[in-house]
Amino acid sequence: MTSNAVKERLLQKNWRITCTTPQELSLVLQACDDAGIKWLSGEKATEWDFYGSYPLYIDFCNAIDGITGNLTGSYTGNCTDITDWFFNAIKNNDDNGKLTPQNAEQEHYVQILLAKMQGIPVEHYAECFNEWWNADNTTINITKKYRIKPEPAPTPLPISRDLWSYIDKKWQYAAMDEDGNIFFYQGKPNRNIDCWSSPSAIVDCPLNINTDGINWETSLTERPEDV
Repeated sequence: MTSNAVKERLLQKNWRITCTTPQELSLVLQACDDAGIKWLSGEKATEWDFYGSYPLYIDFCNAIDGITGNLTGSYTGNCTDITDWFFNAIKNNDDNGKLTPQNAEQEHYVQILLAKMQGIPVEHYAECFNEWWNADNTTINITKKYRIKPEPAPTPLPISRDLWSYIDKKWQYAAMDEDGNIFFYQGKPNRNIDCWSSPSAIVDCPLNINTDGINWETSLTERPEDV
């Protein structure tokens, strides 16, 4: 994904780049990975998890054999500030015209970023617990495994065909909100943060329905076609 011009400049050493956001830091570290540049400690550039404040200063000076980072703006040597040049070159990407995924792994991360930008729930794999956890923060760490959160299995309300036959046919749907209240809807409702809503008419459910084991998010229930 990184152009040859950028990789060649990074390999020449004698540079420093100021990162003001996690996204900018990710671009710098990925470019270093593509150029085969590691941290002074020997770690792969993108294997570093940074949870501090910004700006963060990354430099690769002639006197050392790896990149270093600091929060003070002081440098190991008299490095040239290439911040503006680097981000402009990454944006323009002279080799390709634009940044495009080069393999299935990169395409996967593009889909994960799009999902987060569009508000679609994303999970990351917590290896020490052998579980998928919600990825609530905005930063994507390319050393972690991510997936779009699977939609839970439907848990429709236990309304029998016989019960539906006693309900006015204008009510076509039923659903439970997060607080446990159940409503009937004329039109198909949409799920919001903690409830269901519809522009059509809504009425309280008059039935005593057992909601044990019902997930409100998947509780939408449609009247059978022939009832």
